[in-house]
Amino acid sequence: MTEEQTPSEDSAVDAQRQAEIEALAAQLASAAAGEPVAGAPRKRGSRRVIAKDPAEFVPTEQPATAAEDVPVEESPVEAPAPEPAPAETEAPAEPSEEPEGEPSEGGEDESAEPGDGEHRSGRSRRGRSRNRNGNGAQAEPQPQQQPQQQSGRNRNRGRDRFGDDVEPEILEDDVLIPIAGILDVLDNYAFVRTTGYLPGPTDVYVSLGQVKKYGLRKGDAVVGAIRQPREGEQPGRQKYNALVKVDSVNGQTGEQSIARPEFAGYTPVRPSEPLGLGGAAADFAKGQRALVLGPTGSGKTAFVAAAAEAATSAQPESHLMVILVGARPEEVTEFRRSVKGEVVVAGLEQGAEETVTVVELAVERAKRLVELGIDVIVLIDSITQLGRSVAALAPRASVEDPAILLPLKRLFAGARALEEAAALTIVATGSEETAIDRLAVTELRSIANAVARLG
Repeated sequence: MTEEQTPSEDSAVDAQRQAEIEALAAQLASAAAGEPVAGAPRKRGSRRVIAKDPAEFVPTEQPATAAEDVPVEESPVEAPAPEPAPAETEAPAEPSEEPEGEPSEGGEDESAEPGDGEHRSGRSRRGRSRNRNGNGAQAEPQPQQQPQQQSGRNRNRGRDRFGDDVEPEILEDDVLIPIAGILDVLDNYAFVRTTGYLPGPTDVYVSLGQVKKYGLRKGDAVVGAIRQPREGEQPGRQKYNALVKVDSVNGQTGEQSIARPEFAGYTPVRPSEPLGLGGAAADFAKGQRALVLGPTGSGKTAFVAAAAEAATSAQPESHLMVILVGARPEEVTEFRRSVKGEVVVAGLEQGAEETVTVVELAVERAKRLVELGIDVIVLIDSITQLGRSVAALAPRASVEDPAILLPLKRLFAGARALEEAAALTIVATGSEETAIDRLAVTELRSIANAVARLG
């Protein structure tokens, strides 16, 4: 029996081995088909690293077998564009996609500031990459002519626009037109008044840069030139032509104008040399602040006319200025025909501001002449009429407040005899008809060094 059972046992063993072989073959077939094999350990999804630094890599599009097992502490950098990219050897910022050898529009990124470093540079490259269309082609560039046109306008501003401290530039093909007038310096700009002491349509704008360069002062007689507009050139927003060249200042060169001393820097002394005007003004001297009082009417005007004629004979070397404030038109005509000197008019048709502007500029002109060593005699008819215009411009309404007449006192106080230079004489008529007239006479009496009264 024992010998008979041995073949049976061998058959059982062979059958068992055959079954194991068949099961293993089935597993191998399943594995080849991509099906999970029972009892086999799960493997992690493979990754393809495209950077050397293991801290900076991105997963490929190959799906992971078990997503829940993927580590989350991987690189935080952005995933690249979907298109396949070649393996890179350096990790940092995104490369520029601009074709080699083709400069970007506008050159370097003008918005970059010193110290922004690589971060801003990377943003600039990304911004240029976004300008490309979906096909990878460069987007249509924006025209770059506007900055060039703006630069041209900036060059013209030094020649045209108000408020610039830049002296205008003269080009080789510019045609210059000569001009002359009295300089009126305001707060932020200046003008050469070419038609007298009032603003006019032919006035010439002067930049503050020119005022500083040549040492210009209010009341200077300026001779220079403006640029003739080119053919087809459209006028800008400015209303006046700009001074592009200064030939002389009060007959002197620019260097002499800068070197001259200021009127306030001279030493005032007591007037002693007589004027010789005759009549009520017989005792007036050069450099005095003289006040002549009388009733309203033609008496003061007749006195001014007689004093002007006497000054022409007695002081032929002196510069005579007659300032008429609120004068009648026919009186203006008579003075212009008879006075051998300068007649300045602030007529009835002018407002308070224009009246004050004319008289102040005329007195400043007289100071500039004194700085040149020329004696100046100023006759004003009437200074109380000027006081009414000054009071009308004052912010305070009370006629009893002396502060409203400070500009009038400052103007009258400009007369003086100077030890190192010539003398500025002011002889002004006045009346005491109204309250503001009486206030003006009271204030002017305190600084006058000669007072006369007409019969």
